[in-house]
Amino acid sequence: MHPCFRSEHCYCEENIYLLTQTFRNQLQHEEEVFPWDIYVVFISNDNKTVALWRQKARKEIVVWDYHDCPVNTAKHEAWIYDFDTRLAVPSSAGSYMADTFPYLFQTEFELNDQYESLLRVIEANVFLDHFASDRSHMILRKDVEGRTIYSSPPPTYPPICGPTAKLRGVVMNLFETFVSMKVPEVIRASDVGENVGEVLDMHGFLAWLSCAQAA
Repeated sequence: MHPCFRSEHCYCEENIYLLTQTFRNQLQHEEEVFPWDIYVVFISNDNKTVALWRQKARKEIVVWDYHDCPVNTAKHEAWIYDFDTRLAVPSSAGSYMADTFPYLFQTEFELNDQYESLLRVIEANVFLDHFASDRSHMILRKDVEGRTIYSSPPPTYPPICGPTAKLRGVVMNLFETFVSMKVPEVIRASDVGENVGEVLDMHGFLAWLSCAQAA
């Protein structure tokens, strides 16, 4: 993990935004020593029930509504940064996938279809430009004095809004643009001004990882 980075509990999409921003800045200034292609991956499905193993929240299986993490790829290498895993951060893509989604590799695992993951793979620049969250999904209620009560205390820095999202007047698109795994597989310019990624099933994602490392 980047030595200057800290994560905020329950705000994983903001954590990966800031880390991805750090990676992009590093790439722009040190391309020769940081030869990575940077992506962000959102994990969810139509039921908002995806099963992941080896997460900090529970010893065995955790069912998230969504999850997300940066993926850095280079020739013969890919690394995944998951702040909620009990694995190393970062982990090599191969070991991360095998331990986090063991049903893909071990025939003794049987998983109900409703818990299988879909993944939206997004180039870093597109994610950083278009992402916006006003944190409204974390609001529980207003107290008697009109103060907002959150399910988890929000970060002290302002809500994140990428430059393109800001130009378009978008303040919240976490779920409709990034968490959503609905068809069409690629969201087109008429929706957000630029593609925001490709939706893949697990086997498609493994094939994508293989191609990304061979590029």
